[in-house]
Amino acid sequence: MAMKGYKGIGMEGFVARSYDKNARRYSAEQYKEWAKQIAREINNGDTVLEIAPGPGYLSIELAKLRRCSIIGLDISATFVSLAQQNAKDAGVEIDFRQGNVSSMRFENAVFDFIMCTSAFKNFKEPVDALNEMNRVLKPNGRAWIVDMKHNLSNEAINNYVENQMKMKSTAALYMKFMFKYFLRHRAYTKEQFKEFIAKTNFRKSGIQESPIGFELMLEK
Repeated sequence: MAMKGYKGIGMEGFVARSYDKNARRYSAEQYKEWAKQIAREINNGDTVLEIAPGPGYLSIELAKLRRCSIIGLDISATFVSLAQQNAKDAGVEIDFRQGNVSSMRFENAVFDFIMCTSAFKNFKEPVDALNEMNRVLKPNGRAWIVDMKHNLSNEAINNYVENQMKMKSTAALYMKFMFKYFLRHRAYTKEQFKEFIAKTNFRKSGIQESPIGFELMLEK
């Protein structure tokens, strides 16, 4: 399996702005926890690339913890604009720009660390995306990918929305619907991730499962 059904078109306009509002309200603590985790993996002065940062909250939280150079690359022009404003409001400097993960306009071997959360399932060409990550990483550089899994149970979805995201009423029903009937369908299995990685030049890889998905660490 080399390609997915998602057509590689980013969220724009009202949809992107709604996502920004929900991310700010319901996922703030998750971004802070991820940022703390990543901060332990990198050093001050490192160059970091976030792929598909959306409204930019993970990069923003990381910039508060580490003095590093961060670039965020998203296919959505609306998200790039939102992320730029969110970084400005937070008082941090991050270079958010528009681009496609499967064909990134970066030189070879320029980043120490790459992070990508909740977006890999949407990439049209997953193997190409991984190979591009490998290309732009420095020797021994690492890519950290977090996403949901295809075999996620309805019970796990309900628990995540209610207890992790702390959503209620209509917002909770909408998010559960999205997880069950759209996002889960696009997600990959552990075996598919292994298949993709085997087609790349990453020399080391590790996959950890969580109640809702996977966490991958790949090393060039």
